[in-house]
Amino acid sequence: MKVINHNSTILDPVSYETGFMTGKYEDPNVYAAVPIIGSSTRLAIIFQGKVIKECRNRQSAINFIDKHRKTKKK
Repeated sequence: MKVINHNSTILDPVSYETGFMTGKYEDPNVYAAVPIIGSSTRLAIIFQGKVIKECRNRQSAINFIDKHRKTKKK
């Protein structure tokens, strides 16, 4: 899985979760993990325009996306 990171907090001294995307932007089956407002670690997983899960940290989001991708291929 290729994770595309965005460095939008380069000038912010406090590090917050920035989120990431997997796959190509044009692909309809792309996954996006976006930060949830009010939390420094929680991420919402978006697939096909819908929030499918809220994860508590980056690693759990990556694990969920891997498992969800495998079930979608069957």
